[in-house]
Amino acid sequence: MTDLILLLPELVLVGAALALIVVARHVQSAQSAAMWVVVAAVAAVCSGWAFPSGGPSAGFGGTIAGDGYAQFFNVLFAAIAALAALLSVRHLNSEHVRPAEFFALVLLATTGMMLAASAMDLLIVYLGLELMTLCSYVLVGITRNKAISNEAAIKYFLLASFASALLLYGISLSYGVTGATDYVAIASAVSEGSLGQHPLLLVGVALVAVGLAFKIAAVPFHSWAPDAYQGASAPVAAFLAAGSKAAGLAALGRVCLVAFAPELRIWSVILIGLSALSMAAGSLLALSQTNMKRLLAYSSIAHAGYALLGLIPGTPSGASATMTYAFVYAFMTLGAFGVVIGLGERGEDLAGYKGLASTAPGTAALMFLFLLSLTGIPPTAGFAAKFAVILSVVRGGHVGLAVLAVACSVVSAFFYLRVAVFMYMTEPQGLTPGRLPVGVSAALAVAAFVTIIGGMFPETFTAWTVPP
Repeated sequence: MTDLILLLPELVLVGAALALIVVARHVQSAQSAAMWVVVAAVAAVCSGWAFPSGGPSAGFGGTIAGDGYAQFFNVLFAAIAALAALLSVRHLNSEHVRPAEFFALVLLATTGMMLAASAMDLLIVYLGLELMTLCSYVLVGITRNKAISNEAAIKYFLLASFASALLLYGISLSYGVTGATDYVAIASAVSEGSLGQHPLLLVGVALVAVGLAFKIAAVPFHSWAPDAYQGASAPVAAFLAAGSKAAGLAALGRVCLVAFAPELRIWSVILIGLSALSMAAGSLLALSQTNMKRLLAYSSIAHAGYALLGLIPGTPSGASATMTYAFVYAFMTLGAFGVVIGLGERGEDLAGYKGLASTAPGTAALMFLFLLSLTGIPPTAGFAAKFAVILSVVRGGHVGLAVLAVACSVVSAFFYLRVAVFMYMTEPQGLTPGRLPVGVSAALAVAAFVTIIGGMFPETFTAWTVPP
């Protein structure tokens, strides 16, 4: 029973998903189904604080953690699911997607994210990430009458299958050398020897890194993201951009800082390469994009590189910076996607933002806020989070990487602020945008609140972070 308490948030979401499936025939309203997700997310967060004071921090033989690190990410994943549900209502109605099935998949994907963040065993991480990814395949292609969605789902499925195979192979090699899959036992085995003395273990670590890098869309394992985001509906793209990236970072943080902590010098080199390539490639490739979902996809690739900066030094303060970055990034990217969703088909093309400040000043102001935060301009949460990860990598002695991060931020200002130029410095074209749906307005309000508070009072979210 004590072990089950550690899984209360996951059990709440699974229960809500099963209930939605059972009553699917009677849930025809997307708005009412979305409220199921919001209520389930709130209940999951509340159940996460039901751990008894002084109770166990791990269960199921040490494979599931109930520490502050898991609680932090559980709150984040629940918030992402709730906001994604609010953003999805109009899309489900317009595309005639069955809401119960859609939101059941969202809840199950969120369960996988939580499981990956709580895992203290490589096999549990694999199960959690696969549950998330399998649901994501279906969500990407859930609008079956659209060829572009079907194509995106197939590409995502094929590439993710190869990445999952590599991750599983890396886990098997690690087990073959260390005789364990739980993090504590792996760390103990590694500390007794050296990764350099075990070539197969070194290969295993590299393959595990490849599998997790795919989940966060880090270069060179990023090619699925632009096609999947463009082919999927905007709410699904928002859910993937925020949720899958945070889940991958949560899993990667535990693997690096717990399982392979004794060999910081080796896995930090891998992270340096992933971070540098992601920041540079993501920023440069976004320059030529005119489709907003593809632009935000390449933006998410660059932000994966920024988030990895905090893990490179292998320090608690660096891990805390990465956790804060994942938290802040989730809200500012959900906000940007929320504006795209609110504008409908017009919002998916860059030309659709011409003169938006004249026809919908409130929507333009919100988009400008999220663009400033994504760029990393004060006083937004994006600036505080980016400053923290760059500072952590400077303290780790990687000044060149910090300079690259600043340079890539300058490059990113071009494609982010180009949208602002279209909104504020061009004449309106086309019809005046309609009023934003209530659900989208609520989600944008929450995202804007976090973006502003995180910039003005950055310690607000940093104080919640508990490194693994």
